[in-house]
Amino acid sequence: MMLTTPSGTFPIPPEVAARLPPVPPVPSPDAPDYKALSKGFNEWLEESPTHLIDFERLRRWHLVQEELAAEATSNGVTYQVTTDGLD
Repeated sequence: MMLTTPSGTFPIPPEVAARLPPVPPVPSPDAPDYKALSKGFNEWLEESPTHLIDFERLRRWHLVQEELAAEATSNGVTYQVTTDGLD
């Protein structure tokens, strides 16, 4: 499993991946079946309040990881994906 950020692509350690909430991928507007995928994703979000919470946790985690990766890259340090931002 990989994390893609503007600073690069980084492997997600198994112990971090195990803590990530199970969220389906957000459909890409470039996908040929975007409307159907988007509808399915929105239905998944609306199925349960837990789904929305999980999506928001994953979104927040990704934002924190992007910031940490950018900082590490600008300092010339190898970036390692963490659970920062999940809780």
